[in-house]
Amino acid sequence: MTVGVLHRLLRDLLGPQMQPLAVSFSHPAPRHGSAHTRLFGPIVQFDQVFDGISLYATDLDAPNAMSDPLLRPYTQMILESIEASHEATTVNRVRELIEILLPTGRCSMERVAHSLGVDRRTLHRKLAAEGNTFSSVLDSVRAELAGRMVGNSRRSLIEIADILSFSSPSNFSRWFKTSFGCSPTAWRASAVEASSE
Repeated sequence: MTVGVLHRLLRDLLGPQMQPLAVSFSHPAPRHGSAHTRLFGPIVQFDQVFDGISLYATDLDAPNAMSDPLLRPYTQMILESIEASHEATTVNRVRELIEILLPTGRCSMERVAHSLGVDRRTLHRKLAAEGNTFSSVLDSVRAELAGRMVGNSRRSLIEIADILSFSSPSNFSRWFKTSFGCSPTAWRASAVEASSE
């Protein structure tokens, strides 16, 4: 529902000519996907690693035709008065960025730091203040995604290794066994067996 509302807002702001690159859902495709196709068009993708809309950067730079210059100072005042959520910790922001960047193969501490508008050392310091390291957050995100994806047989283990940015399937298998105490194949087999009971 949230993706649908976001899609409608983007259409209202950017105009009916706005055409996303893709509309992604992390859940499997429904039996009847006609509602998704009717709402979003043929660009819907299921079994993705995130729920959201991928746009061209130029769409995000387009001027907002609905903007009212008289409301800008009021909007700025409201935004400044909103306190940052206690959930918006450095660790949570880094987790979100890792989830987005992992499938692109460009997930690094430098890129995450750049996305947050800080340098690598500042990011390291902020994570350390919260009792974490970049490697521990990366490992945690990988474990969460791996557990979910390996348990679902829609993707091959090679695809999952690639999505999680491992250099090879064998590296992924070794990491998985260390993290979960069994091989990805054994994990998948037990998930299939549990779902058939």
